[in-house]
Amino acid sequence: MQVKIIQTQRVLSPTQITLADYTINPYRGCSFGCAYCYGRENKNMKDKNFSSIGIKINAPQILKQELKIKTPRHVLLGSTTECFQYQEKQCQITEKILKILNENKISYTILTKSHLIGDYLNLIGKRKENKIYFTLNFHSDQIVRAFEPNSSTIKQRLKTIHKIIKRKIPLRIHSGPFIPYVSKLDEILKILPKEIKELDIEMYHKKQGNFKEILKKTKTHLGPKIAEKLESVYKSKTNYLEFVNKLERKITKQATFKKIRTFLIVPDFDKFYNSKIRYETPLSQVTLS
Repeated sequence: MQVKIIQTQRVLSPTQITLADYTINPYRGCSFGCAYCYGRENKNMKDKNFSSIGIKINAPQILKQELKIKTPRHVLLGSTTECFQYQEKQCQITEKILKILNENKISYTILTKSHLIGDYLNLIGKRKENKIYFTLNFHSDQIVRAFEPNSSTIKQRLKTIHKIIKRKIPLRIHSGPFIPYVSKLDEILKILPKEIKELDIEMYHKKQGNFKEILKKTKTHLGPKIAEKLESVYKSKTNYLEFVNKLERKITKQATFKKIRTFLIVPDFDKFYNSKIRYETPLSQVTLS
């Protein structure tokens, strides 16, 4: 993978995502190689195949300048990239950004699937308002290697999740994108630590998530029958909502969920970003249609 040094002009980006009023993405692209990555559809992403990664080398300096005129209430890190990919250990862009946010008493939420975040918990734990959304959307390394070839293993993720729990940093397990018949809720529940208090399940979106490639990988690694079932879910809005409603009923019947605050995130069939996607509304208060 080619690594490029980027001089960025902006770090804080306004967002419609309800978790924050601004996002920060310290890198352009990602070395994890997730086949379904929604970042490919980002208008600023020139390399749709993620054959290169851009390091926003001046991001900490630009952030300091922006904070002289902008006053974020809460910041979301990692909406279109992985903040703790392997290059972070050398260039420390995310680390410098976290220090700046802490110094300015700005709280943040981090989206990640990287076990490397475990080395930064001292920084993240400095403010009780900070929170980690840690991705666990598959239960086995066979599936991880098929769809996320360079990302952290299940063992590495679970070890890191236990570290976060031990540090008492607010944590939500993010099971998303939840790919029908590839992501298996029952198996994910089996490996979740008993201390987990929050779990969200975010449905995979066909338009955003490189559907042809996902079908191809599903057929190769999980077999044609699973691929056919997955394809059927996304053949029509009716099929999609039928699957969602079955999933919702399954969740409400699971005894485990009585102990876990659960969130079911359902993008529209025809479009992804919309005002109905609210990450802080638990399933018990959602009306599916």
